Amino acid sequence: MSEGSWATPLGDLEIDQELGKKLQAEFPFVVETATRYDQDNTIELQLPFIKHYFPGVKILPLGVPPAQGSLRIGERAAEISRELGRNILVLGSTDLTHYGHNYGYAPKGVGKGAVEWVKNENDKRLVDLILRMDAEEVIRESLTNHNACCSGAVGTAIAAAKKLGARQAQKLLYATSYDVRPDNSFVGYVGVVFV
Repeated sequence: MSEGSWATPLGDLEIDQELGKKLQAEFPFVVETATRYDQDNTIELQLPFIKHYFPGVKILPLGVPPAQGSLRIGERAAEISRELGRNILVLGSTDLTHYGHNYGYAPKGVGKGAVEWVKNENDKRLVDLILRMDAEEVIRESLTNHNACCSGAVGTAIAAAKKLGARQAQKLLYATSYDVRPDNSFVGYVGVVFV
């Protein structure tokens, strides 16, 4: 979205129109509006936290595909923000492996062996690439091994973070929904900060 605001239970978050228009002039976005948009549960979960911790902040929500061209969007967002004198934080949100029959993906069957494979192999490959800040390989890995649903967001966030000067990544926490509620269908999650 390049204008307007997003409502949260804590108040509205205004869109950074200036940054949005500049990016829109360089890249072919499908611009969403308050009445014409795709459902998205990733950003909806993040916005109340953003509003709480950064009450006066402006946001620019972007949906980017898992493609190498998306990385340039992240780099340009960082560059344009600097040109505009903005202090910015970049957030890229994705779940990791969606495993089990509910998701149509169960190459290791069911049970503890499948959980261990997701944690120690499939998700680990992607998490290791995120920690190495290898944006291109994050996208390639996820498309090959189904271990992220929004790898474009993660790759783009890595590209922007590197452009803003981040040199390392720190894993905060990794877990799966199985850890909280064991089931044959479960999802992996990781929190990473780029500094």
